[in-house]
Amino acid sequence: MTDTRATLISRWINILALLALLGVLAGSLHLQFGVGEQPCPLCLVQRSAMIGLAVGPMMNLLWGMKPAHYAISILAAAAGAAGSIRQILLHINDPAGEGYGPAVLGWHLYTWAFVTFAIAIVGIAILLLWNRPFTVGDQGVLSTHVGSTRLSTIFVTLWVTLWVFFDLIVIGISVIPECGLGMCPDNPDDISALGDGPGWIFVLGIGIIALALTPLVKRRLVDRGSSPS
Repeated sequence: MTDTRATLISRWINILALLALLGVLAGSLHLQFGVGEQPCPLCLVQRSAMIGLAVGPMMNLLWGMKPAHYAISILAAAAGAAGSIRQILLHINDPAGEGYGPAVLGWHLYTWAFVTFAIAIVGIAILLLWNRPFTVGDQGVLSTHVGSTRLSTIFVTLWVTLWVFFDLIVIGISVIPECGLGMCPDNPDDISALGDGPGWIFVLGIGIIALALTPLVKRRLVDRGSSPS
């Protein structure tokens, strides 16, 4: 396998991982804005860990494959798994309770979150065993040699990165009316929901905005890479 092919494969693995995380975040945001169910404190911990889990792949894509980038994701996944286990044990300890939030395929979202974090840790460990991408000198899509990189990879990388960033902004802003400057309530009251259809339109609209801005960012990036140093 050539160095170029190894780099391309590792980049697309990271892109697919980010798309999977965006799907998880989209589901949680739809539950909040489409259904009206506010996240509990442990839910916010897990949601924040999902964002942290996405940091490693984003850094790999933007600045090149590094074990340290994967380490950030492992730490975030470990923190998120701890929050998930804490919430699972809380409801196991209350047999009469129905758990927090709706169940999906028989499991609550915090159980699925633990599964996601566990898969992420195992998957990253396997990627760390593949040493080739770390030895080829990959500088990421922000390298000055942008012209030699496939533009489709650059486009998708910037799109998913912007989407994660905008999700982070929405999550951060939504916490303010729920928690204010103090502790978040254990069982927050539901909010007025947009409804199922409008909720998905809102959530997917974040990705559409990111998609619309991606060509502008890509053009500036390509212009910078093609300009004489």
